[in-house]
Amino acid sequence: VDSCNLCCTYCYQIAKQEHVMSWEVAKQFCDLLLDSTEENNEYINPEISNGLIMEFIGGEPFLAIELIDKICDYMIDQMIIRHHPWATRFMISICSNGVLYFDPRVQAFMEKHKNHLSFSISIDGCKELHDACRVFPDGSGSYDIAMAGVEHFREHFKGKMGSKMTLAPGNIDYTFKAVKSLIENGYDEINLNCVYEKGWTTEHAKIL
Repeated sequence: VDSCNLCCTYCYQIAKQEHVMSWEVAKQFCDLLLDSTEENNEYINPEISNGLIMEFIGGEPFLAIELIDKICDYMIDQMIIRHHPWATRFMISICSNGVLYFDPRVQAFMEKHKNHLSFSISIDGCKELHDACRVFPDGSGSYDIAMAGVEHFREHFKGKMGSKMTLAPGNIDYTFKAVKSLIENGYDEINLNCVYEKGWTTEHAKIL
């Protein structure tokens, strides 16, 4: 899915549409992957790949939660039916903006797959930095709802939450405060990613 419910100022997907992979294409890819052997595919197969990571990204992946749920159910069922080596060695990886975290469909999905789920909500450090760029279409910030999801995930699912914090010219002034805030909120895996698009100046580099 390339659509999103946020309008982050630094997003590289500047022409978001409502494209969603069809079930037919998704099923075809699943079958292609599970039919793969060392003889017919040297890229990925159980002989050279000890496990499988099903990664869903966007846009905002939870906008297609019903399709994601269907894909995961199909893959797991087929791995069991085929006695596939990946049936006991797989993970589902999802990075979300957290806006739909409390949707009942999302919660049901996470409960069902909690033992095979690698999940993160993008938090740009502190509230000031996050809300400077990660905004809804009306310009309001998304920090509070995203952090509510983080706290619930830790408490309810006992999950470890890492962070991929995006740095851009519009929020560079908050870098120190943002990292400090993440540490104070219990993050022990913090990745800082600078956007590559234009806008950077020598002054921004000095601040960083």
